[in-house]
Amino acid sequence: MHDTIPVAEIMVEDVVTVPPDATATEAATLLRDESVSSVVVVQDDEPIGIVTEGDFVTQLCERVDFGHLEMREIMSRPLTTIEPTASIVDAVALLRSADIEHLPVVSSTKENTAVAETDGGTVTAETEGSNATGELRGIVTTIELSYYVPQLVHRATESRDQPPRRQVRTDTQYERDDWEFEYRGEDESTVSVGDVARFSKPISEDDVEAFAAVTGDTNRVHLDAAYAAETRFGERIVHGVLANGIISAALARLPGLTIYLSQESSFRAPLPIGTRATAVCEIVEDLGRAKYRIETVVLDGDGTTVLEGDAVVLIDELPPVADHERGAATTGSSD
Repeated sequence: MHDTIPVAEIMVEDVVTVPPDATATEAATLLRDESVSSVVVVQDDEPIGIVTEGDFVTQLCERVDFGHLEMREIMSRPLTTIEPTASIVDAVALLRSADIEHLPVVSSTKENTAVAETDGGTVTAETEGSNATGELRGIVTTIELSYYVPQLVHRATESRDQPPRRQVRTDTQYERDDWEFEYRGEDESTVSVGDVARFSKPISEDDVEAFAAVTGDTNRVHLDAAYAAETRFGERIVHGVLANGIISAALARLPGLTIYLSQESSFRAPLPIGTRATAVCEIVEDLGRAKYRIETVVLDGDGTTVLEGDAVVLIDELPPVADHERGAATTGSSD
C-alpha cells in the first residue's frame, strides 16, 4: 500500500544545487542544461531555499535586470522539506497543504527545524530565520509521485452543495436486490460537473472465483486461504481490478451511454472478500465534446478507502431503442 512506501524509494537523488551567491542567470542555465524544474540553494552543505521554473517566470515579470540578482534574494524560504522515512502519502499531503510541487528530502538534525510527526514518518519545515535544515538527500516532485498516486497530485476541487437526489433511468440489462445505486444530479437526462454516482454491491467468494476463471488471474492470495494467511494481508483479498470494476458499474449507470476512455487508479488498502464495496464517482471537469473527468473512489464496508483514481469518459446519447424505452417508462405506457 502507498502509506508503506517511503519517500526515499522514489526520490531523485541527484539534486541540482547552487550557492546563495549564484546569479539568476547561472541558475537558469543549470535548469536548462540539466533539464530540471528547480534548483536547491545550499549553504555549508545544507539546503536553505529553492527556486523553481515558476519562480523564475514570476521574478522575470516583476524585476528589472533580473539576471544579475543572487539566489539569496529570490529563493523561496522557509524551506519545506520531508524526511526520507516519511511515506509518499505524507509527501502528497504536504505538497497539497503547502501548495508547492517540489519537496527536498532532508535528514533533519537541527534544533531550529520545525518537526511534525505523521503516520508514515516525520515531516519537517525550516523555521523562520534558520539557515540550515539538515543533510540534503534528494528531492521529490509531483512528477515522481504521479507514477504511484496519479490522482493524489490533482488539486482538491472546491466543495459544492450536493444537488438534489434524483431517480434516473439506468441503461443496464438487469439489476439485483443486493445492489444499490444512487445518483445526485440537477437533471435526470444529462450529466454535469458536480453530479455524483454511487454504486454498491457485496463481493462474494463466488465473485472472486468467477473473476479468476474469466481473466486467468489465479493468484493464490485471492483463492487459497492458507496461502493468503501467510502473506502481509493475512487473508484472501479481492482482485484489485475487480474492485476497480465497481467504478465501471457506477459509471455505466450515468445518464446516457457511458464509454470509458481512461482510468487511473491507486490502490490504498486491500479489499476483503465478503465485504460490501461502494464506488463513489464525482464529475469534476467538463472536457468538452461530451467528455468528462471523474474522480473515483472505492470504499469497503467500514468506509476505508480501497482505491482512488481518475476516469475520463465519453457520454453518448442513448441508442434510439433505449431512448424509446425510457420515454415509455416515464409515461407508463407500453407497446
